[in-house]
Amino acid sequence: GVFITMNPGYLGRSSLPEGLKSLFRPITVMVPDLVLICENMMMAEGFEEAKVLASKFYGLYSLLRELLSKQSHYDWGLRAVKSVLVV
Repeated sequence: GVFITMNPGYLGRSSLPEGLKSLFRPITVMVPDLVLICENMMMAEGFEEAKVLASKFYGLYSLLRELLSKQSHYDWGLRAVKSVLVV
């Protein structure tokens, strides 16, 4: 199978041409559970209270997303969460 991931909302990206788009079947993906991902990443690093820390991290992350300005340089996606937790 051939799969294409498109994010036309990002800066500098465009959507697929209609002729190419008709060759693929669209699917919908779910929003990832960031608390569970954070918890697993913290457990992998050896945190004993990973469940509590992941919940607190997600609370802070959500609060920042709501309170900070809606400028395009803020990235609130999974990549940003993972980059914060890896450091």
